[in-house]
Amino acid sequence: MSTIDDELLRVKTALSDAQSALAAVRAERDGAIRDAEAAHRQRHAFLAGLAHDLRNPLAPLSNGIELLRLTDNDPAGRLRTRGIMERQVGNLMRIADELSDLARLSGDHSTLQRASFDPGEVLRGLADRLEPTLRAQEMTLQLDTASLPRLRGDAPRIAQAVGHLVDDIVRHTERGSTIRIAASREGQTLALTIATAADLDEDAGGSPRPLEDVDVAALGLGVALALQLSALHGGGLRGRRPPGARRARFTLTLPVDASAAAEASPASASPAQPATGEPALSVLLADDNIDFSHSFGTMLELLGHRVEVVHDGLSAVASIVGSPPDIAFVDIGMPSLDGVETVRRVRGQGNTQDVVLVAVTGRGGAEDRARAAEAGFDRYLVKPFAMQDVRDALDAAQAVRSGAVARVPGGFASTRVA
Repeated sequence: MSTIDDELLRVKTALSDAQSALAAVRAERDGAIRDAEAAHRQRHAFLAGLAHDLRNPLAPLSNGIELLRLTDNDPAGRLRTRGIMERQVGNLMRIADELSDLARLSGDHSTLQRASFDPGEVLRGLADRLEPTLRAQEMTLQLDTASLPRLRGDAPRIAQAVGHLVDDIVRHTERGSTIRIAASREGQTLALTIATAADLDEDAGGSPRPLEDVDVAALGLGVALALQLSALHGGGLRGRRPPGARRARFTLTLPVDASAAAEASPASASPAQPATGEPALSVLLADDNIDFSHSFGTMLELLGHRVEVVHDGLSAVASIVGSPPDIAFVDIGMPSLDGVETVRRVRGQGNTQDVVLVAVTGRGGAEDRARAAEAGFDRYLVKPFAMQDVRDALDAAQAVRSGAVARVPGGFASTRVA
């Protein structure tokens, strides 16, 4: 009898072990599936962001080609157009270089030249290099980085990562703003928070807005590079922003140099440096990309229209409501107020019902189009767009102004899909 009991016990034990092994295999499989799904989402987000980054220089280049056709007898105009095109070719070359850099970093950790360094010194050097760019936007960079611990890693690469994050904030921030880099130490980790001073002050106030995590891989090539560089250094990158906002608060974390953990690198906070016949239609153009605004605005003027240009959402609302144009081309991704919220506010006014509102953007996904239509846009153009699409929008505005037709919301969408 004992022999049978012993055999049953062995069978039960073996069955229990097999069930445990099966559960472990299933858990490992489920984890692998989750990792693969997360990698797929991140890859999709990165490619969508890359497409947006590429369309930004492609749109002025496309406009430039059309301008060259329209300005055969205007040498000065052709010279300005060539300057725009040369700058945007430079931007495309930069994107190609960053893509190559990202590929190298993804496949070869030896590209990092590791050494102990003072992050305060690195950040002050970065501030000096960024000063001309910030001055052009009348912006200020503040370093709240006193008494930083030493880090071990590739100092130029860390400066590169922080520079990309600052650049992303600059692109989504109104002129005259202050950007702040604040440091804090949590155990053996140094956290660098990069955001506008207004956002950080709001977060520290008594009633901050709720924040949600952002998929940083979807924020463009520069932020994706910063994410990769932080990971190669054993750190991380997190982006957060209020729901519906475009500008993020970034937190870059890096491990402290263990061999110099007891040492504090003296670094006083750097003082703020100041980053120094009648036309057929009235047209408002709202876009924060200066080269695109100039080239597209010039095209519209050469077509015989009166054009007003603004570079942020709040100015667009004031212009459209204050003196309604026949048609407005509104960029979706503007600082201070994005294009979707701009149009929501405009459509809430009683004197704008006959204004044809056209979205111009680098994003062409179904969700982006749905948000634009819900806000009140009539048409949707994805950069770089065909001149015929622009003429169609102008013809529609002309028909509405003449009274031949009533404005029909959502009557057009570009066939280009991101």
